[in-house]
Amino acid sequence: MSKKEKKEEKLEEKTVEEAVEQTGETVEQIQDQPEETTPSPQEIRIAELEADLEELKRALNEEKETFLRKTADMDNYRKRLIREKESAVQYANERLISDLIPIIDDFDRALEASGTQDTAGHADGIRMIRQQLLDVLDRNWGLKPMEDIVGKEFSPHEHEALMMETGDQYESEIVLAELQKGYYLHSKVLRHAKVKVGKPS
Repeated sequence: MSKKEKKEEKLEEKTVEEAVEQTGETVEQIQDQPEETTPSPQEIRIAELEADLEELKRALNEEKETFLRKTADMDNYRKRLIREKESAVQYANERLISDLIPIIDDFDRALEASGTQDTAGHADGIRMIRQQLLDVLDRNWGLKPMEDIVGKEFSPHEHEALMMETGDQYESEIVLAELQKGYYLHSKVLRHAKVKVGKPS
């Protein structure tokens, strides 16, 4: 055995003795302990990849929960819109019907009064009911009758000529008589007035 080997053996024995003194373990226990090894680059890379994989799994679970929550919220919102739409359709004419009920009441009263001899009062009552109905239709939808068209110039955009009369007394085509009333819906002609027209010969 060379001097160098003897020196290393003595150094090793000294190290073991120091370890026995510090830990209180026997020489056999110390020698049986596995030596600490430094992990290889491949092992370090595997550990890093496993950590990355766990982080990705955690992030995926969070995104999945967020997606499920948003899907549930959207489904609830869609159901609420359907309920609101059904309710709006069901009660869309509530205001109009409420306005028409008093007119029905007036018709009932007019029918009850029809047995009396007061025909002038009865006609006035019917005219009032008609005006009340027109007011409701105007207020709710903008329906207006064409008024005072007799004597005015004939307009094919508003009038429909059912009868025609020619004569030298007419300078232009004018409405002689209203056979059926016409109506506007706001500014649009909803129904043309049916009229008798005077035409120059």
